[in-house]
Amino acid sequence: EVKNNRDIRVIDVADILFVQSGFIGSRKLEACKVPDLDPSKVISIFHNNCQTMDFLVEQEEDRKAVMSAIQTIREVYHSAKVKVGREELLLRYVWYDTDWNKSGLIEQSEFLELLGRINIYVKQEQAIKIFKNYIKARQSKGRVHYLKKGERIGGKMHQNGITFEECLDIVRNIKAEQKDIIFNEIFGDEVKVNVTPEEFLAKFLHGVQQENNATIGDVKNIFSDLNSMEISGATYRIDADGIGDEDSIDRMRFREYLTSARNDLFDPEKRKLNSLSLGKPLPEYWINSSHNTYLTGDQLKSLSSVEMYVVAMQRGCKCLELDCWDDSAGYPIVYHGYTITSKIPFQAIITCVKCYVDANPDTLPIILSLENHCSHHFQAVIADILTNTLKDRLYIPEESSGPLPSPLDLVGKVCIKGKRPPENDDDELPISASESDDEEGLDPESASKSGPSTKSDIALPQIFPELARLTLFNGVKFTGFSTSIRLKGTDMHSFNETKIMKVLNNDTTNATEKWKQYNKDHMTRTYPAGSRVDSSNYNPVVSWHVGSQLVALNFQTEDSEMTINAGRFRENGNVGYVQRPQSTFPMGGESSSGEKMALKIKILSGTCLPKPYGESVGEVIDPYVIVRLHDVELKRRTTSTQSDWLGTPKKERKTSSIRDNGFSPQWKDEAFSFSVNSEAAMLEFIVMDSDKGFIDDTMCKSAVPVSCLRSGIRCVQFYDQCSLQHGPFEFARILVDVDMKKCS
Repeated sequence: EVKNNRDIRVIDVADILFVQSGFIGSRKLEACKVPDLDPSKVISIFHNNCQTMDFLVEQEEDRKAVMSAIQTIREVYHSAKVKVGREELLLRYVWYDTDWNKSGLIEQSEFLELLGRINIYVKQEQAIKIFKNYIKARQSKGRVHYLKKGERIGGKMHQNGITFEECLDIVRNIKAEQKDIIFNEIFGDEVKVNVTPEEFLAKFLHGVQQENNATIGDVKNIFSDLNSMEISGATYRIDADGIGDEDSIDRMRFREYLTSARNDLFDPEKRKLNSLSLGKPLPEYWINSSHNTYLTGDQLKSLSSVEMYVVAMQRGCKCLELDCWDDSAGYPIVYHGYTITSKIPFQAIITCVKCYVDANPDTLPIILSLENHCSHHFQAVIADILTNTLKDRLYIPEESSGPLPSPLDLVGKVCIKGKRPPENDDDELPISASESDDEEGLDPESASKSGPSTKSDIALPQIFPELARLTLFNGVKFTGFSTSIRLKGTDMHSFNETKIMKVLNNDTTNATEKWKQYNKDHMTRTYPAGSRVDSSNYNPVVSWHVGSQLVALNFQTEDSEMTINAGRFRENGNVGYVQRPQSTFPMGGESSSGEKMALKIKILSGTCLPKPYGESVGEVIDPYVIVRLHDVELKRRTTSTQSDWLGTPKKERKTSSIRDNGFSPQWKDEAFSFSVNSEAAMLEFIVMDSDKGFIDDTMCKSAVPVSCLRSGIRCVQFYDQCSLQHGPFEFARILVDVDMKKCS
């Protein structure tokens, strides 16, 4: 029984990440183990840090209607939100939780709750006084207080409550905006109200932002969009057709531009999908890749779940790993062998992949990296499941000595990475079925009851011919690049992080250049050391720097390494494939990192920052910003007989903390300098909550490839712990002033 509106479970449309149907792909449903549950009738809504709401819809027609309705609602919301200011959106987001009886008004206690939600601190007695004085002033005028705009949101008159627009007016008066310092410095007039297109182009876009290709036509389009936005307190100028005025913008709309996607630090042109860049052979791309994709936690005792594949693919991952084993039930299973991690059916994962590809037929190829520990009988079952489930989605390679296909050649396809038996022509090459991602792994005391006590007790089984026939990428043991370069293009190597540094540091010649030469026509997969039982990650930048394509990380661990991985693949539309820069290819002679750069970043201010994990309750935050540069560094050897080697320094700077203000914090003279060595380098931003006596909480984070940075006064968009953007994370920004200079 629903006793009041607070008993109704509601998911805000802003919090919905994605929706799936047709299979059991959430941990909650896996744990329930409902007998005779038909997976085709299940719909799961993923929201707020990848939580799920799961429900059963019996009729196919009804399921289609539900899926269509949710999709339509999301499309309408996302198309409408770009026409509304971010502060308006943030207040709307918390308003419907605070105004729990949906009266269109909030009263005094609700107003106090709302201030805490949006991270504005005011002493309770002062906040109550502000609230009461506002109502008194409104009543003395005998009407509702109007802002400079033709329409009101939720306009009801009530002696004890305030409307949405009135609340926004109060909030802006409590936490005054930055005093237009940027506006005044650029346009040189404290009393100036509006800016013309000519001034905006010459003084701002050309003069400050160094966008020298911008035209007056570009500015008029910007002005039209800004003037058609709903921003409370700003001059609202549109014509009868809803087209915004192109002649000028006021101060508030200039502020909105500063924190808009158009002014992103991450170059918007490089975030767009460039289909023309996807016609090269696969080795010419970095490919978003995961390690032990099935695990929800550590490498020894955590749960395995199909949900991890769902989330990984939705995050743009295009290389998924499956550790395949025999099971007494007669079907292959996936889990981390010789541990007490839980087991999931191989079939369930392949069904999940098929549903994803069917729902996203334009997806670039998904690579299934099979770690095969199965006997011939179970390998035959694996081959049968792949063939019968994926059907025409499965890419079956043909014998060819030419280059590997391109991502565009394989749109909507699933490719297999595994092992193939050695062929006669390759007898002289060191091909081994024993190369395994678990090569460096531990041998826990609690081993699988169905297998040997340690991994050294048994070699990997030979490959069943039918499974080999489906395999595109063939894992081959590494002995040296001089041999590797002679391998077929479909033969590839896998290196754990320890071996990466051994290869780079122990070679008496230029190993970096040799590795780049190998990666020109072949694929390399790198992955975390087996000693990382906590599922922590290694720094991917060195692997990217030498041209490795499949740099696999533990997606379940939300650390800095996963943040920069997410930032790397936001380039090119987050489709999971990014064309490698020229510096990652062989240059001949000396190894090149690309052009070096001097980078200076000044942290200016923040706006609409969330609480940790996007929580709705908790203290008002005390934010500070950490800036990290993830780069490579060439270390010189002491003797001429030793080669140089690469290190991965993590250079970190942080601002002071701002007490009790997450709505509009401002920093002064917080400037940091970095020297950048590689085109693969990544810049990471983390907003933390200072908590004296306790561990500081992470509130939100972001990362930008150095190659995608823009100079000038820019905004940084932020993401949640899973590097996804929803709810309060959609509105969070910091403003930075960036200066970049190339070094000789």
